[in-house]
Amino acid sequence: MTAQRFDLILTGELAPGHPRDIALKQLASLFKRPIDQVEKLLAGKPNRIRKDLDANEIKRYQQVFAKIGLIAVAKPCNAEGLATSPIPAAKPDSNLSLSPEGTPVLRDNERPTSTDSAPDTSHLSLAQSGENLRDQHETPPLPLPDTEHLSLGATGDDLLPPKPPELEIDLDALTADLSLSEAGTQLLPDKPNVAHKVPDTSHLKLK
Repeated sequence: MTAQRFDLILTGELAPGHPRDIALKQLASLFKRPIDQVEKLLAGKPNRIRKDLDANEIKRYQQVFAKIGLIAVAKPCNAEGLATSPIPAAKPDSNLSLSPEGTPVLRDNERPTSTDSAPDTSHLSLAQSGENLRDQHETPPLPLPDTEHLSLGATGDDLLPPKPPELEIDLDALTADLSLSEAGTQLLPDKPNVAHKVPDTSHLKLK
């Protein structure tokens, strides 16, 4: 199958934000022609300036003209009703550069509109009411726990185990051999009286 071929059309319109005089100078430099010879390309009428281009070539030319400020569109080859510009195109000047990929080159009313298509549901079908929708290859459910040894208690039953009986402690018997001293009674033995000898420092002197 032969790939689609296109003609490159300058719409004759200037993109917003690009001064006309600067765009004309850059266009004349691109074609290497005087300004009065390229002025017709900004006269508001479409001109076919390149024929039989593939999609990649069209994209490169559109990026170059978008950098200058001209709006270039692609039309399928053999489109009728368009004038062909007699100006021969030269290679882009070395001081021109391509805009980054994705730079918009068409106005909103020139962009093709796309309609959202409905999703393909031909491979889907409705299951019968009550049919198990789980995949047979899915992990089977876990078995239910065994609860036969469990039973329900009556309302108000104490579900906790009985508390152990509290120990009865006879404090009187435990403290029968203890007694309290009078207030101010010395409880610790006296400290030994140790005489501390002062060291002899007569042989020392300060420098």
